[in-house]
Amino acid sequence: MRRFLLLLLVTIVVAGYLGTLIARDPGYVLVTWGGYSVQTSLWVLVGLIAVLLLLENVTWRIWKTLTGSSAALRSWRAGRRSARAERLHEKGLALLAEGESVRARKFLEGAAKEIDASGVHYLAAARAADEAGDAEGRETYLRLAEETEPGLARARSVVAAELALGRGEPGVALAVLKNVKTNVRVARLRQQALQMQNDWQQLLASVGVLRELDPDRAAETEADAARRGLRELAGDDQKMNALFRSLSAGARSNPDVVVVLVDGLTNKSEVEPVLRSVISKNFNRDLVMRYGDLDGSTLKTRRKAAQGWLKQHADDPALHYCLGCIHEMSGEAGLARDAFAKAVELGGSAAAHQRLGLLLAQDGQFEKSAEQFRLSMLG
Repeated sequence: MRRFLLLLLVTIVVAGYLGTLIARDPGYVLVTWGGYSVQTSLWVLVGLIAVLLLLENVTWRIWKTLTGSSAALRSWRAGRRSARAERLHEKGLALLAEGESVRARKFLEGAAKEIDASGVHYLAAARAADEAGDAEGRETYLRLAEETEPGLARARSVVAAELALGRGEPGVALAVLKNVKTNVRVARLRQQALQMQNDWQQLLASVGVLRELDPDRAAETEADAARRGLRELAGDDQKMNALFRSLSAGARSNPDVVVVLVDGLTNKSEVEPVLRSVISKNFNRDLVMRYGDLDGSTLKTRRKAAQGWLKQHADDPALHYCLGCIHEMSGEAGLARDAFAKAVELGGSAAAHQRLGLLLAQDGQFEKSAEQFRLSMLG
C-alpha cells in the first residue's frame, strides 16, 4: 500500500511538472514529406512516440505469448502420447508375461505407433508375435525396430537370437549373432546355441572370449564342453588324453570332468596321478571310488595315498570301499572284507554291498552274501 501511494505521488508530481512545461512553452514541430506537411507541438510528438513504443512492446509480448503457447501445446501433446505409449507398453508386457500373446501384441503395436522413437516397442511386439507363432509378424516387427531406430541394430539381433533359441533353432541364433559385437549377453547366447548343437569343439573355442567377460561362466562352459568331448571320444585313449591336456588347470581339476575321463579310458593306469592330485585338492567320493577300481599296476602308490586320506576322512564310506578294492587286488581278502563291511556300515553304495557279498560267498557265507546283494538292490 505504501509503495502504491509513493508511486501515485511521484506520478502526480511528474504530471504537474510536465503540465507546467507544456503551459509555459508548448514548442513547435513541422514535418514535411513530398507534398505533405504535419505541424504539431513538441509535446504531442513526444506523446505519439511514447504511444508507438508502448504499442510495439504490447505487440511483442502478445507474439511471445502466442508462440510460447503453441510450443507448450506441442510439448503437452507429446507428453500425452508418450504417457499413453508407456501405458500400452506396460499392459502389453503384462499380458505377454501372462501368456496372452495375441492381446499383448495389439497393445505393444499400439505403443509403437504412439510415438516416433518406438523401436523398443516393436521389439516387444516381435516377442509377442513369436510367441503367437506368427513368424512373418515377428520378422516385420524386428525390421521396423531397426528402421525406426538404427541404433537398435544390436538389440534387434539379440532379441532375434533369443527368440530363435526359444524355438529350438540354434543355427539361426548363431547366424544372427555372427557379426554382432560381443558383450556378456551376446557371448552367453552364442554359448547356449553351441550347447544346443552339442558342438563341444566350438564351445571350447569360445571359452577364451567368454573368460574375459564372465570368468565363472567361462569355467562352466569349458567343463561342459570337456565332458561332451570326452564322452564323444570315449574309447580312444590318445584323443581323450590330448583333449584333457588341452584344458585349463581349472577344468583338469574339475571332478565331473575327471570322472568322465576315467570312465572313458580303456587303459586307466596313466590316470592315477591325475586322480590322486584332484582327490587331494578336492575330496570327491565318485573319484575316490574310481581310484580304488583302477588296475593293479599302481597298487602300492594307491594304498599309500588312500591310507593317508584316512587321517581326515576316516568316516567316509567311499574311502573304505577304495581301500577294500586295493586290498582285494593285493590278495588280502580278509582286509578287503573288513573294508567293504566298514563302507556298508557307514552307508556305502550298492557297489560296496556287492563286493562284500562276493567275498562272503567265497567264504561260504551264502546267507549273508545273499543279504548283501538284496541290500544292494534296495539302494
